[in-house]
Amino acid sequence: MTRVGIALFKGECYQACPGDALCCALLRYKRQYRYFNEVYREQIMPHLAIAHGLRDSEPRPTTNIPKALTLMVTAGLFIATSSAMIRGFGAGLPELESAFFRGATGFVILLLLMGTGVKKIPLGNNKKFLFFRGFFGSLASILYVWAICHMELGLANGLNQASPIFVCLCAALFLGERFGWWIYLTVFVAFFGMLLIASPDFTSWNFAALMALLSAIVSAIAYTFVKKLQSTETSDTIVLWFLGMSALLPLFSLPFTDWVMPPASDFAGLLGAGITCMFGQQLMTRAYRYAPATIVAPFIYASTISSLIIGYFVWGEFPCTRSLIGCGIIIVAAIAIGLLPKARRT
Repeated sequence: MTRVGIALFKGECYQACPGDALCCALLRYKRQYRYFNEVYREQIMPHLAIAHGLRDSEPRPTTNIPKALTLMVTAGLFIATSSAMIRGFGAGLPELESAFFRGATGFVILLLLMGTGVKKIPLGNNKKFLFFRGFFGSLASILYVWAICHMELGLANGLNQASPIFVCLCAALFLGERFGWWIYLTVFVAFFGMLLIASPDFTSWNFAALMALLSAIVSAIAYTFVKKLQSTETSDTIVLWFLGMSALLPLFSLPFTDWVMPPASDFAGLLGAGITCMFGQQLMTRAYRYAPATIVAPFIYASTISSLIIGYFVWGEFPCTRSLIGCGIIIVAAIAIGLLPKARRT
């Protein structure tokens, strides 16, 4: 084997003679290619997918694309159903109380599974980052619950699904990652779509839409911590801290808001909302195990389409044309960010 071949095999770069420049160039390209793929895998997953994605160290079953797509579409339906149940059965309750049920249900179920030995979930190594991921994730969940209670269900879901767009910005600001100009152009186009939803007439602002948009921004901050945690923590550990914080944070509103005991039917519905949300996340996790994220991720937007359909048939909601166009722009932009190469070639 030539010295160039040996260098590439060992991942080293010898510069003993000018002829080794080819080895160095090939090695740099190889490292850049790996970096592109790493950024690509981490940022394509939309909002809760990154939080529950498959770690590189976890075994991946045989690829089964039809099964993966079925799981992802079903996950979207569960997530949309959970949002609709929160809105329907949480009517008349403080939004923070509804958010409590959404997180506490899954958290209690995980604790029961851990206590009975059915599931072993470690408490984690980097508890500082786990706390911040759980805090920002819980805050995003509260903002989203508030939004779906005060605006069209489908539009609130569409704005919340804009989190991959803000993940890119957070990665550039906090992690020092560099992106090509095409990514920033896509982000700018996505901002125009958000404007069409938050202010369709360009004169007044929909405050609930701004809350949904803020939930996407806070979610992006939470996923930035997830990117740091994926190398040291399991997906179950990250989920446990997220659900725990989602149950704890709303409790701080008790001295300032009047929580009420919902009727038995509403109480059962709120528990159902928490269960369907948890099942949606579990199905999403399984979907990423059976196919690459590049194929699976776009189908999470089935939750947005399902939310629009549920909102129309249950509450008679039909957003204006500009808002629907804005929702479509956000979805296309988020998918494009996943499909386009992220880093600049240097």
